[in-house]
Amino acid sequence: MMMMMISDLPNDLESEILARVPAKSLSQLKTTCKRWYTLFKDPKFVEKNKKMSSEAARETFLLSNHEVYSIAGDLHSSGDVAQPLEFAGKLSKDLDLYTISHCDGLMLCQAKNNSSLVVWNPCTGETKMIKPRTRYQIRDRFSLGYDDSRRGYKILSGVSLRGDTYFAAGGKEMGFFLMKFDFTEERFVRLPLPFQSFDPEDTAVLSVVRDEKLSVCHQDILAWSNVMRIWVSNKVDEEGKVLSWRKDFVLTVDFDKFQLPCVVNVASFLLDEDKKVAMCCDVCDEEMKGEEKNRIYIVGEDIYKQVYNDDIVNASLLNCPLVLTYVPSLVHIH
Repeated sequence: MMMMMISDLPNDLESEILARVPAKSLSQLKTTCKRWYTLFKDPKFVEKNKKMSSEAARETFLLSNHEVYSIAGDLHSSGDVAQPLEFAGKLSKDLDLYTISHCDGLMLCQAKNNSSLVVWNPCTGETKMIKPRTRYQIRDRFSLGYDDSRRGYKILSGVSLRGDTYFAAGGKEMGFFLMKFDFTEERFVRLPLPFQSFDPEDTAVLSVVRDEKLSVCHQDILAWSNVMRIWVSNKVDEEGKVLSWRKDFVLTVDFDKFQLPCVVNVASFLLDEDKKVAMCCDVCDEEMKGEEKNRIYIVGEDIYKQVYNDDIVNASLLNCPLVLTYVPSLVHIH
């Protein structure tokens, strides 16, 4: 009996099989032959691979002290809260980062002091420096998006979901609201948040849940409240045209219940919607000695477990830790 090799299969069947292989594995096979190298750069194949490869391929990154680390497991599924984080390795070999955001498998990296902006695909290793029209400002914040035709990626401030950018806005007169930039129609759209606040010093932090939903964390800091509330949206459609908030879900956490030594001010978070817990990041001087630390903890209505605590290397270059999850992609940087 003759043994059939994958190279003996018809090209369309071979492509169908390879589309089901996680992108990270395909990236290691791109030099196998010229046909595969060409196939893995085909936008139609890349898009098909993103839709068909397993969600189990999702990875987690941590930004701490201007370095990016890969973390074992998916932090959207917090699992055993008694376990500390397990680091798989440092990824930002030559990048000194202030913050990162992601869209469609690509990372947008802002260098320390906003001296540069780099688009990076951690799966393929491809990078591209983005030149400013004039110059970068130290307070600038950026994120990636794309239009429905996928003609290319565009840059704006906020978090990315379904190719559009969302960010919390508002002030004392108008209160907090959600702003979306539609990259297809190139226009801003004002949307409601699931809470009302007219205090500009409140914190409203956005996060993306499995590239399908938006979640928002609200804290009333000036009222000396140590209560955090997290809401989650319904699933956003493929075109990103509809966003509504779940009426049956709110995670309310009173940090005073856990007798913490300092006030919590969440800087970034990931929500596990099913278990109704969140993984949160902040900076805190736990012992009140003027020694601030980056820390990460899993928290729910009756759960608090610190899973990461790291000294800040240089307080003058302070940046809060940030966690995000994404599915690796072969997408090419134009």
